[in-house]
Amino acid sequence: MKIPLLLAITLIFFILVTGCTQQTTSGSPVSPVTTNQPVVSGVPTPSATSTITPAPTPTPTPTPTSAFPESPGLTTLVTVSGQVGRTSDTFAVPTGYWELWYTADPLTAGGQDSVSASGSNSAVFPYLSIQVIDKTNSDTIVETVEPPGGLDKTLWIKSGIDPRPWKQKFYEGNKEYSFVITTKHITSYTLEVRIPKSS
Repeated sequence: MKIPLLLAITLIFFILVTGCTQQTTSGSPVSPVTTNQPVVSGVPTPSATSTITPAPTPTPTPTPTSAFPESPGLTTLVTVSGQVGRTSDTFAVPTGYWELWYTADPLTAGGQDSVSASGSNSAVFPYLSIQVIDKTNSDTIVETVEPPGGLDKTLWIKSGIDPRPWKQKFYEGNKEYSFVITTKHITSYTLEVRIPKSS
C-alpha cells in the first residue's frame, strides 16, 4: 500500500515539473508594449494638448564689484577678504589720507552666552582685529582696528540696526602698509582701502 502511494506522488511530481518546464520553453516570449505617448518612470503619460510659451529671459544685472556702498569722492585701492586670520600683501597708499572700510559675518551657531543641557556655559564670542602695519617705517603698528561694540549678530537683529560696514579714517599716507588680521568665530570678512579720487 505504501508503494502505490509513493508511486502516485512521484508521478504527480513528474507531471508538474515536466508541465512547468514545457510551458516556459514552448511559450512565445511576451512582446513589449509600444506607445507614442511619453513615458515617465515606466508609466505612459498623456500628451499635452496645449503649448507652453517659455518666459522671456531676464536681462542680467551687473554684479557690484564692492561689498560696500559707494562713497562719493573715494575709490577702492585694495580689497582683502577671507575666513581666517592672516597677513595681507603689502600695498602702497599714494595719498596723504585714506579710509579702511571693513565688515565681518559673525558665527552665531549655538548662540552667544548659551547654556547647554548639561549646565555648562558655552560662550561664542566672534572677534575681528586688524593691525595696520607701516611697512615703510620698520613694520610699526599704526593702529589696531576692531568693530566698535563687538560682533553680536543677535543684538543687531534685536535692535534692528546693523552697524556694518565700519570705517576708520587715516590722516597719513604716501607709505606702504599691510594688515595683520586676527579672527575668531566668524564665517567671513572683507576689508577695503579707499583713497580720494584724483580730480
